[in-house]
Amino acid sequence: MTTLMPIGVFAHATRLSVRALRNYDRIGLLVPAVTDPGTGYRRYSLDQFARAGLIRRLRELEVPLAEIAGILDAGDPHEVKAAIKRHHDRVAARAAELAAISDELDSVLAEPTRWLHVYERVRAPQQIARLSIRTPLNGLAELIGPAYARLFAALDLQGIRPSGPPGTRYLATDPDELTAELFVPVDEPVRDDGDIGAAELPGGLLVATIHEGGYENVETAYRSLGRWIAERDRVLAGPAEELYLVAPGPSVAPEAYRTEIAWPVAS
Repeated sequence: MTTLMPIGVFAHATRLSVRALRNYDRIGLLVPAVTDPGTGYRRYSLDQFARAGLIRRLRELEVPLAEIAGILDAGDPHEVKAAIKRHHDRVAARAAELAAISDELDSVLAEPTRWLHVYERVRAPQQIARLSIRTPLNGLAELIGPAYARLFAALDLQGIRPSGPPGTRYLATDPDELTAELFVPVDEPVRDDGDIGAAELPGGLLVATIHEGGYENVETAYRSLGRWIAERDRVLAGPAEELYLVAPGPSVAPEAYRTEIAWPVAS
């Protein structure tokens, strides 16, 4: 029996927006496995993860949709790399990023077979200090470090020490305009200071997995959560979260990073 998931779960698992998925369906780039003729509800299968992942990576490189369609129709890794090289020649300033993406294309094209352990945990509401940033997905890595530095500096000025590891909530997941809420648990009241403010991290049931190492292959964690939720027909109850148990830092090697990826779900 084929495991199917609704568009919301598939969007979270692939880090594509629902709006983008609807557009890709409209133009025939990524058609749902099943569309209910009565309601129009779209459902996607696990074997569509690879195609969605390649589309997302190529869109990060600003490859036009029409050219992406040709790359996908070719279906051959060598043809894909040739198309990437042509785009590389047109956009020479992004050569380093294009080379990195090209090296990863074989694994992106392959059907995902590696699944991480997924577990459930209950979280009590937590007081947090927060800061929000808005950026395209491909600009997040450049902004998130300085943003956390501002958040920690503001807390230091107020004499407040974090009471737990920092994290990020992805409040809007459109790759062209991502809204990320950076947060740090605290035990003391936080004074609003420009874009730094106080909030409460909602309690509830979380479905989570642990991603180890750098973030180049973090899709495995998101796919594992998407598969788990689809197989159990769970309902998402909030935005995706990342909790940095061993966070990036000047003295921390990328292979030592340890991140909990979690989604709130209805109990």
